[in-house]
Amino acid sequence: MIDFLKYRRFGLIFSVSLIIYGLFAFFAKNGFKYGIDFIGGAEINISFEKSIDIGILRKAISGQGWKDSVIQSIGKSGKDFIVKLGGATVEGLEDKFRKAVDAATPGNTMKVNNIDWVGAEVGKDTKQNAFISVILSLIAILLYLAIRSKYAYAAGAVVALAHDILAVLVFILIFNETITLSVMAAVLATLGYSVNDTIVIFSRIRQNEKKMKGAPLVDIVNTSLNQTLKRTLLTSFSTLLSIMTFYIFGGEALKGFSFVMMVGIIFGTYSSIYVASSVMMALSKRQKV
Repeated sequence: MIDFLKYRRFGLIFSVSLIIYGLFAFFAKNGFKYGIDFIGGAEINISFEKSIDIGILRKAISGQGWKDSVIQSIGKSGKDFIVKLGGATVEGLEDKFRKAVDAATPGNTMKVNNIDWVGAEVGKDTKQNAFISVILSLIAILLYLAIRSKYAYAAGAVVALAHDILAVLVFILIFNETITLSVMAAVLATLGYSVNDTIVIFSRIRQNEKKMKGAPLVDIVNTSLNQTLKRTLLTSFSTLLSIMTFYIFGGEALKGFSFVMMVGIIFGTYSSIYVASSVMMALSKRQKV
């Protein structure tokens, strides 16, 4: 049997250190980098006469100061693309964009099929709505846990959820990922994944409390973690493999989503074992170690 809780203090040090580092990173980088959905900008649908390497297109666009652009290839021909330029203004954009791309692709005619604009005010509203969605999701989860579980269990699950959100945000900062609507969707998905894993472990702990009456809580929790380990690893590993496929082969449009999902799954599994269980033990009246 693996003594998971033997290392819970190291887990605490790691988690606290990660969050403190995230605070420094937040101020050092002046906050998060937001995509066109939140700051406004242009989404340009373009087609080329001949196929083109996306790297050439990316270099041409970034050379004009649009460093936060997102370029998505459509289909397999290498001729059709969607380009998102965050913070771009309407005046003179199409001419500037055409000149930059034409200069980088001589002999390959580009056609601008469509330009969609997202105003700064709309982006601001989207940011507020996304924030409200996260808060409402957390409140719904908290209400569910409060009704379903005892105080110590509910508190453990809540702290684990907060830990997972902070860990994901720290990694978004570290790897300079752009926050888009798909990234926000991934954050919400990881919350559900994390709380589900925690509830499975807590359910086994409650069952073992009845079967192992008189045993120290640390032994009950360790036994429960080992009994659910196979299920946890199988679920986490299979989900992680699927998300890694999206990250590698899904293109630029899915990279942010799949990156956040991968980080969320890893930390969701970690927090279910070391954060949720440790907090529950610290608050439980049966704690004797």
